[in-house]
Amino acid sequence: MAVQYMRHEVVERLRAQVDAGRPLLMFGAGMGLTAKCADLGGADLVAVYSTARYRMMGLPTLLAWMPYEDCNQQVREMAQEIIPVVKKAPCIAGIGAHNPALNLEQTIDEMMMLGFSGITNEPFAGLYGVEFARQLEAAGIGFSREVELIRTAHRMDVFTVAWVFNEAEASIMAEAGADVIGAIVGVTGGGLTGTKQVMSLEKATAEVQKMCQAARSVNPKVFVLTHGGPFADVETAQYSIVNSDADGYASGSSGERVPTENAVIEITRQYKNMSISAV
Repeated sequence: MAVQYMRHEVVERLRAQVDAGRPLLMFGAGMGLTAKCADLGGADLVAVYSTARYRMMGLPTLLAWMPYEDCNQQVREMAQEIIPVVKKAPCIAGIGAHNPALNLEQTIDEMMMLGFSGITNEPFAGLYGVEFARQLEAAGIGFSREVELIRTAHRMDVFTVAWVFNEAEASIMAEAGADVIGAIVGVTGGGLTGTKQVMSLEKATAEVQKMCQAARSVNPKVFVLTHGGPFADVETAQYSIVNSDADGYASGSSGERVPTENAVIEITRQYKNMSISAV
C-alpha cells in the first residue's frame, strides 16, 4: 500500500527538493504500471485523474470534458489500481467539483480514505474556453466551484494542487490556500492524440511567468509547476523552468502517453525486423 502523507509532510518533501536545487515533478498517471514506474523514477507527486485514463485507452483526453462518465467515480476506480503500487510518492486525486449536488468535504474525505495524500481540481472549466467558461460560471458550475474545492481542502488541512490558466486564476487559487499552482498553457501537443496547435515555447513560458508572479504576490511560498502546450518533452519542460520562476514541471501526456507510444511502436518494429533463420 502506498504511504499516505499529511499536508505538512508533502510540503516539507517538496520544499526539501527545491532547497536542494532539484526541480519538482508531478507525474499524471492513468494506469498502475506507469504510476509504479514514475514512482521508481523518483516522481515527487503522482496525480490520478480521469483525463489520464482516457489517454492510456488511446483516446483523446478531451473526452474527460464531455458528459459521458462520472470523473470522480473513475478516480475511485483508478485508485484501486494505482495506489497499491506507488510506494513513495504522495498520490493526488483529481476531483471534478462542478456538480452543485456534490458535497465537497465528503468527497475529499472519501478520496483520503482511499489512500490519497492530496487533491487537485481536474477536470477544470478553463479548458472550455472563455465564452463557455463564462456561461458555466454564471450558472454556478464553473471555476468558482474549483476554488471552493481548493479552499475546502485547505481548511481540512489537505494538500492541494490548483490548476490555473491565467494570472487572475493563479492569484485566486493562491488566496484560496493552494500549496501548488499548476500553470497550464493548453493541451499538451505531440504524439498520436495530442493537439496539433500550441503557442510558441517563448510565449507559453512568458504566460507561465505571469502566473508565477500573480500567485507569489499572494503567497511567496507557493510552488508553481508548468504544464501543457509546447512543454511536451524534457527539453521544452527544462526551458519552461529555467526561463521562469517555476519550481518544476507537471507531466501528463508528455510523461505517460507519448513515451509509451514511441516505445511500443519502436519495439514492435524491432521485433518485426527479426530474422526467421540464421544469416
